[in-house]
Amino acid sequence: MAPKISSSSDLQSLAEEFEVENGAHKFKRTVFAALDDDDVAYWGAKEGIRKYFISPEEFEATLQPIPDDWMFPDLTDDLAKEITIADTDDGSVIASEDLFIKRPKLSAYDPEEVGRYLPSAPRMLLEEIHILETLSKNPHPNIVRYHGARVRRGRVTGILLSRHSTTLDSIENNKPLKESLDRNRITTDLESAVAHLHALGLAHNDINPTNILIGRDKEAVLADFGSCQPVGKGLMFSRGTPGWMDEGSNYETSEMRHDLVGLRKVGEWMENVWEGKKTGTGSYPLEGLPREFLEARGLA
Repeated sequence: MAPKISSSSDLQSLAEEFEVENGAHKFKRTVFAALDDDDVAYWGAKEGIRKYFISPEEFEATLQPIPDDWMFPDLTDDLAKEITIADTDDGSVIASEDLFIKRPKLSAYDPEEVGRYLPSAPRMLLEEIHILETLSKNPHPNIVRYHGARVRRGRVTGILLSRHSTTLDSIENNKPLKESLDRNRITTDLESAVAHLHALGLAHNDINPTNILIGRDKEAVLADFGSCQPVGKGLMFSRGTPGWMDEGSNYETSEMRHDLVGLRKVGEWMENVWEGKKTGTGSYPLEGLPREFLEARGLA
């Protein structure tokens, strides 16, 4: 039975998909996902309906279970020896502080793909965990702290990380936060984190403001290691973020230069933000919304 959905905040993810038609973004569908208390995953989609107009009852009625094999790797005996188990079915957690649980991207599931090819989410989750295991043995103050894997029903269902309240990209619409930060310190912190990765023979490969957290002492904390791999290793699933890569660059292998490009682009972005210039990032197409809806929110 699907989990109870009282509002969109009960969903694990909620996203709108667009396609480009005649050079313009055209809304396609709303895709959403949820988890129950036992980490059983559910997925749903509403064709042609914007997320603003879907009721909690419609979300709940549309959800269907995602096969475990498509999202969560088995915790085999060998794997249990290789990774840190931080959260298990009996409720034990190794850390008492507030934690963030990073999940596989549930919204990427599509029932039409079942049987066509092997799922990638379990492998992606394990690859990130193994990178984080390496980093936990070689900690750095500007790299997010990893506490271990979450396990439910004999499967690895998430990654436990130290929680931070916000990401760097939020400064564009949060003037008090921006004014509380030292831009030079952010730059220095990021350069230090990247130098540490490179000294370990790793490259992040996806440096952008959404993957940079702001710590309690206003320090920068590098996060999201889904694209991080040893230098020279092929990038199978995640290959950077459009807009934060050099045009025409080959992101098929993990390379230190990808991080240098990311640092440069983040620096240019911060310069524009601090000067009050619009960067053109972070906005969603609004085509298809009723004019009265846009006017009521000052968007028309």
